[in-house]
Amino acid sequence: MEFWLRLTAVALTAYVGLCLLLYLLQDWMIFFPRSLWVEPTGAHIERASLQRDEVTLRGWIVNGHSQGPLLFYFGGNAEEVSGLTDVFARLDAVTVLMNYRGYGESGGRPSATHLIDDAAAVVDGFRSRFGQDRPVVLFGRSLGTGIAALAARAGGIDGLILLSPYRSIEHIAKRRFPFAPVGWLLRHNIDATLAIEALPERILVLHALKDSVVPTDESRALLAELKSEPRIVEFDGSHNVPLETPQLWRAIEDFVHHI
Repeated sequence: MEFWLRLTAVALTAYVGLCLLLYLLQDWMIFFPRSLWVEPTGAHIERASLQRDEVTLRGWIVNGHSQGPLLFYFGGNAEEVSGLTDVFARLDAVTVLMNYRGYGESGGRPSATHLIDDAAAVVDGFRSRFGQDRPVVLFGRSLGTGIAALAARAGGIDGLILLSPYRSIEHIAKRRFPFAPVGWLLRHNIDATLAIEALPERILVLHALKDSVVPTDESRALLAELKSEPRIVEFDGSHNVPLETPQLWRAIEDFVHHI
């Protein structure tokens, strides 16, 4: 009897320790800040910044003189956006690429709350600069799909592009750690389902059939909750497929062109 009591105590201690480890390491597990990869140059590129209290967010405006729509891109959890300026230069749109807190030259440290609030401020701030009447498209990839969806709650968004979307970080965490009380441990949740009622009618969803980061059935679970009928592009690839992959880029370009 004493042996089983000791074994139970050891198992319980190990379980509590593992849960504590998940709680303490979740910043590292969810966010992967990257330093500036390249300094973008060219006549089509302009440095941009936005002050958020004591933190300055930094990034770039691409094709600032375009008469096309205004597009905001929100990247993945390990994505520093300086390398995307030439990609978005191909679009007839003004694209705002702003690095998350802690990424590139943006100050501060990332957190779910900060990234969600910052996204809304970025959209609001640059809409004022480029005109409230200009069509607006929000584009989120992976982690950024939830951020883009939540930023759409402010209204006045004409289109939404979601690449590798999910319902919430909590849903993904429960898949990966089914043994853990994720709801109690999670400090950084981004829940796209909270924005379902506010999403624009025009939505483009792109997701891979071999995605091991955001599983295909997780993306499809979000699709099932949408109120409008999105345009869906499923592609035979993995999570980190380049944006300029022809099948993806043609769909993105066509969607933005027809906003």
